[in-house]
Amino acid sequence: MRAIAHLRFWVAGLFLLGGSTAFAQSPVSQGWGVGVDASRALGGHAVVQLEHAQSSEWLWQVAAGTYVGAPQGVTPSWKGLKGDVLSGSVVSLGTLVFPQQDPKLGALWFLGVDVSRESYRIQRSTEDTQLLSGTTSGVALQSREEARLLAGAQWSVGTHLAVRAHVGMGAVRERLSSRLVGEEVSSLPMARPGGVALIWRW
Repeated sequence: MRAIAHLRFWVAGLFLLGGSTAFAQSPVSQGWGVGVDASRALGGHAVVQLEHAQSSEWLWQVAAGTYVGAPQGVTPSWKGLKGDVLSGSVVSLGTLVFPQQDPKLGALWFLGVDVSRESYRIQRSTEDTQLLSGTTSGVALQSREEARLLAGAQWSVGTHLAVRAHVGMGAVRERLSSRLVGEEVSSLPMARPGGVALIWRW
């Protein structure tokens, strides 16, 4: 529930800053942007995303945040957590290219790439702890690193607010510091499949 509260706060703040609700296109152009990605909140992270446009066609972005807990009943398919999360964090770096500056179907379209790393301290179950040799506390470290190719679209709301949606696919590497013999972190690891971000630009 804390993740939902964080998301609602950011969404409300960005729309208040946006002022006008009329949809209008504006270039990616020079300057900075800050925002949130709803898929991160659904995954249990409160994340701030910062970006900088190098030109009207190219921007880079970084994001960082902490684990605050996934909404009740939500288990993202790209997660393979092997216990209860005690704490966690995520960092990512990416870049987007807008090859076509003329809006098509009401949006500016982009391609991109990003890399990210999620780190967790997890509490393994009592049964797992008893089977793990040399482990008394049952606390383990789990991480997942992914590299994705992205494709998506951006809509502008007024002159400063942008809504950006993307799909992604890529490679994942997962690690677990203490595991049972033959245990897999995830039998079918998959990269985060997409996201919807709200960005305030200036």
